Amino acid sequence: MTALLATMLALVVFGLGLRIYMGREAEDRLAAGEAVTIAELRSPLPKPSFLACPPGYCSAAQAVTSPVFDLPWDRLHGYWMEMITGQRHVVKVATDLDRQRLVYIQHSPLFRFPDIVTVEFVPLGPDRSSIAVYSRSRYGKFDFAKNRKRVEKWLVLLQRMAGPVTPRAGRP
Repeated sequence: MTALLATMLALVVFGLGLRIYMGREAEDRLAAGEAVTIAELRSPLPKPSFLACPPGYCSAAQAVTSPVFDLPWDRLHGYWMEMITGQRHVVKVATDLDRQRLVYIQHSPLFRFPDIVTVEFVPLGPDRSSIAVYSRSRYGKFDFAKNRKRVEKWLVLLQRMAGPVTPRAGRP
């Protein structure tokens, strides 16, 4: 009984220590090599990660097709900003509007593991645009499909906010 209690106490202390470590301010900054340009990504993508891109924008074979919106990229950006403010545990860590790029870190609720999400707005004409989203884990080799679920959820929320979209063409 004592051994079981000691083991449980050690696990609680370890979990609390891990949560404190992952919640520190340093985890809310990009480290060297973590900034990416989505259009330059090549296969194979590191695991665990998930990528959605407009047709012809990405070279990575694993990319799924993101929706095309019938509005200019700056309006899509406005809808994105409105959508992302409703997401929990998300910190914006970089903004480059000249390249239409934003970078976020979202922490898992329990242990605060950080995932890095890069978003690029893709102009497709004066009244059409799309979005490329690349989500990846900073630590570990398995994520229980969290990166995929995050990107798919955010794209669905964005579609609901931004209105009608051009039908998806499927996988590139």
